[in-house]
Amino acid sequence: MRKIALTLTVAIVAINIFAQPMAPVKEGMSLVYAFKDNKDKIKNYSRQTVTSVTGSGNNLTVTYTSEVLDAKKKTSDKNPVITYTMRILNGDVILDIKSILNSVATSSPVEGSAEGTPMIIPANMKAGDKLSDGEMKMQIAIVKISALYTNGVCEVEEQVTTQAGTFFCKKTKYDCRSSAMGLKKDIVVHTWYAPGIGVVKQNLFNNKGKLESSQELIEVNN
Repeated sequence: MRKIALTLTVAIVAINIFAQPMAPVKEGMSLVYAFKDNKDKIKNYSRQTVTSVTGSGNNLTVTYTSEVLDAKKKTSDKNPVITYTMRILNGDVILDIKSILNSVATSSPVEGSAEGTPMIIPANMKAGDKLSDGEMKMQIAIVKISALYTNGVCEVEEQVTTQAGTFFCKKTKYDCRSSAMGLKKDIVVHTWYAPGIGVVKQNLFNNKGKLESSQELIEVNN
């Protein structure tokens, strides 16, 4: 069951990290994120790495790995490493949730299945632009999770500073209705994206407007 929980964590990380208009597309590039609770305490880390890039110009297929790290930012045989691909078409990121989740399911200790609707994030989005909806459903053994992302909008363009540096970002907002093992939850997701980097920062709020958790880019390795 612990392995299943870790697999689900990687799935959520993958979805949040790579649903972006400016994705990391340089082969060998890795991004390290810190995940925090509502009191700004670090819970764990994750690393996303670009393992291969095919295509040319603004039409690419990029392969990534996603892995959870321990408190010392080290990998562990107990934590699953997920490998999956993402398409960039005419500069727009097409996040095929089904493809990512199927990768998660097949790497789990038991058989699983996944389905979903791709999210398309325009490369040239600007403040006020609406963004496409997305949906995902996954089952591993008896564990079922789902998430529906709606009412997406690009809110503002602004500078954001983290431990990894200062980035010019586009901030987006999504409403997300999720369900895990029968427990339903509504959250609001705020995400800051930077060109060539992807997610720099992300905050999750409950339906009362209180911060529940966050993630922040702390390392960029080229």
